[in-house]
Amino acid sequence: MAEKAQTPPFSSEINEINRRLRMVEMKIMKIEERLTSLENLARELETDMKIIRDVYDRKIADLKEELSSMNEKIEVMSKSGEQFVNKTEFQKIKLFLDVFNPLKSSFITKEELEAKLEELKKDILRQENKI
Repeated sequence: MAEKAQTPPFSSEINEINRRLRMVEMKIMKIEERLTSLENLARELETDMKIIRDVYDRKIADLKEELSSMNEKIEVMSKSGEQFVNKTEFQKIKLFLDVFNPLKSSFITKEELEAKLEELKKDILRQENKI
C-alpha cells in the first residue's frame, strides 16, 4: 500500500506548545496593558493628591494666620481689661457718686444743721435726766 506521509511524532506537541505560547503572550500583553493603565491612573491620582495637598496647605496657612491674629487681639483685650475696674470696685465708685450726686442728694443749710444738732442735744439731755 501507499505509504502515508509521515509527520514527525512531535509536530502535534510543537503545535500545542506554540498555541500555549501564543496564549501566554496574549495574557502577558493584556497584563502589560493593565499595568500601563494602572501606572497612568497612579500618575493622575498623584497629581490630584498634590493639588489637594496644596489646597489644604494653603487653608492651614490661612488658619494659622487667622489664629495668630485672634491671639494678638485676645492679648490686646486682656491688657486693656486690666485697665478696667472689677464689679465690686465699680459698685463702690457708684456708691460714692450717688452720695456726692447733687441731683439726688438733698442739701441743708448751716442754720438747718445747727437747729437739728440743738434738737438732738436737747433730746439727749432729756433722756439723761430721765435716767
